[in-house]
Formats: sequence, structure tokens, C-alpha cells
Amino acid sequence: MWEINLDALEAAAALGGEGLVPFYGLLEGGREGELFAELEDYFYYAQIRSQGVDTTDTRQISTKVSLTQVPYIVRALGFYPTEQEIDDMINELKFSNYVQTGRYVTEIDLGEFIKLYVNHRPAFGLSPFDLQEAFTKLGTPGDEGFAIDRGRLLTLLQNKGEHMTEGEMAEFMSTLLGLGELGGSAETGTYDASNANELLKEHLPENITADNFAAQVLGFVTEGNGTSTS
Repeated sequence: MWEINLDALEAAAALGGEGLVPFYGLLEGGREGELFAELEDYFYYAQIRSQGVDTTDTRQISTKVSLTQVPYIVRALGFYPTEQEIDDMINELKFSNYVQTGRYVTEIDLGEFIKLYVNHRPAFGLSPFDLQEAFTKLGTPGDEGFAIDRGRLLTLLQNKGEHMTEGEMAEFMSTLLGLGELGGSAETGTYDASNANELLKEHLPENITADNFAAQVLGFVTEGNGTSTS
């Protein structure tokens, strides 16, 4: 039952290619596809972002980005790991060479990021049915489908799953709703916690359905709001 045919395993590995070739094959469209081009753009933008988007100083050219940029890049690509999953990914990179060198890894290059992304992203991505199912279980039936009261939704988001403080809620909601001028930045942590509930009251209906949560907060489109699923 536990026997491994090493010849078959080595043959399969050889057919997959060497270096990054097998990982390119796991990206939609491969090395020449849109996903790789998008991934590459986000990676190099992260280099600019880490040095300050508005700076006039001469930029330091590098092939790597700080590990602190990894969460932003993967989320820009549509992979939304939890904070615990982010910690696991960062630690995997941080301690990857510690046994050999006795030093922590603090930066990652594009090839290493591609491997990390391919190995950790969900195999089937996000499904709109998952969101519909959550609202069905947590909401109450109404004319427009299952809905959750705005205040209860805020409480659920803060206290169920991974705990979020009011400040973190204000940060996430202002970012998702495109209201960055009302908060601060991820680097400075200057978000006003008192804005969290006000943001919901001003920009979301009193009763929130899966469709308007997907469209207004997450920025997704679903068949329920008359557009194709994305």
C-alpha cells in the first residue's frame, strides 16, 4: 500500500520540467498568460510601494520584495488567506534557510513568490455559492432572498472566525468600499475605529443580501444582480 515506484515518480518529475517550468504550467495560461502578466505587474508594483509610491528619491532597483508585501500581492491576485494562513506563509519563507545559514529570510524574488502562490492558493478558487450559502445559514428570508441585519453583520465579522478589532474593521471596510481618504494606511495603522459602524450605515442598506454584499463590499459580480459571475 505504501510502496512507491521511484522510476515512475522520477519520470513524472522529468516530464514536468525543471526550475519554474512546472509552476508556470499551474498558472492559467502558463508563462505567456494573463495571470502571469498580472502577477508580475503586482510583484514589481510592490517594489515601488515598499519604497513609497509618491517618493521623488532615486529608486533602488532590486529583484526582490520584502516579505511584508506578500499579503498584498496574493490578495491583489484574488487569493484571500486568513491572518493565520498569512503567518504560516511568512514563517515558511522566513525560516526556509535558517538551518543552513542561521539567518532569517526577509525578502523574496519573483520565482519564489510564484512557488508560494501556486502551493498555497485554493485549488478551486472562490465560489459565489459559498457566499450564498453563508447568507442562507446566517440570514433571514425576505423578498430579495436571505438577508443579514447590518449591525449583526458587523458583529459577526468582528467576532466569528478570526477576531477583528474595531480599528481593523474600519481599515478593511474603508478599503473595500473605496473610502481610503476616511482612514489611514496599512503601513501607518492610523485608521479611526469610530468610523467602522458609520461606514456600514452610510454605504450599505439596513438589510444586506449576498448579492449586494458581493457587489458593494467585495467588488464581485454575481448572476443575482443581473451580471455574469466573475
